[in-house]
Amino acid sequence: MGFEQVELLYLIIPAVVLWFFIHSKKNNIEALFSPEVLEKISLNNHKISTKTRLRLLLLSMVFIIITLSRPTLDYGEIKVNKRLSDLVVAIDMSQSMLANDIYPNRFEFAKNKLLNSLDEISSTRISILGFANQAFLISPLTDDFNSLKFLIKNIYLDNISLKGTNILNIIQSANDLLGDAPNKQILLLTDGGDSDNFDDEIDYANEHNIQMFVFDTASERGSSIPTEEGTLKDAYGNLVIVRENPNIKDLADQTQGGYLKYSLNNNDLSNFINQFKKYTSNRNTSIIQKQQLFYYPLMLALVLLFFAFFSLPKKS
Repeated sequence: MGFEQVELLYLIIPAVVLWFFIHSKKNNIEALFSPEVLEKISLNNHKISTKTRLRLLLLSMVFIIITLSRPTLDYGEIKVNKRLSDLVVAIDMSQSMLANDIYPNRFEFAKNKLLNSLDEISSTRISILGFANQAFLISPLTDDFNSLKFLIKNIYLDNISLKGTNILNIIQSANDLLGDAPNKQILLLTDGGDSDNFDDEIDYANEHNIQMFVFDTASERGSSIPTEEGTLKDAYGNLVIVRENPNIKDLADQTQGGYLKYSLNNNDLSNFINQFKKYTSNRNTSIIQKQQLFYYPLMLALVLLFFAFFSLPKKS
């Protein structure tokens, strides 16, 4: 048997000290008369004595402490083989993702979509990469989604100015990360960049058995790009308007992947991922079987409290 909160058991020590203090201390009447005489002159000998009542309260406190320490009975470990799907999620962090044709902007929209989808995904290891004209690792493959959420929440573009969208570079980086996995899957959260064709990216993905999935975060009408100096303009002083790139769909279609246009549906991205994910790895995990025993000392504590607060006749 074990205790989940074993440190609470130290609280029993003061209760034991009080027990011996109560046991050794005599009141004034007990000091004057013998037990036989005291019983004859007592006016309420049909009630539980104060000392006994205090002892019952102390015992109930001990059992309450034991209850709070969560006693458990261990039945040993069970080995479980868990099948996992490996997925690399690449978030576009180029300057065009600051466009606000999607509220609050493309990048924050994609980030929030990914955060919400993690609660609906299971049996999956996810790696997070960021990219613009170069790729960088945010998180390696992990199924610790709490850590992933923390990292994703703390990605900001406020102080980053990355121009250009090099999708071939991110595919190469993801391929290195996935290694020799039999089924390699990459999910791009991107506005598609401004490339007219993705032939090189398609060839590389097919050569390395990579499926590309695209979550498009750009609108057809497009938007300007706000910056610290104001709205972004080109070399001739014209406003830069960034719109959706329909060519990005070819990358998904020609690599046996999938394409999804952004929407306001909270579950669209998680449903998209759950539809295409494949189990690519196995992991042995150990599960410790435990039976909770806290209700036994709790029941004893309640019974003792009942006797302590409700006087009962003594046994003859």
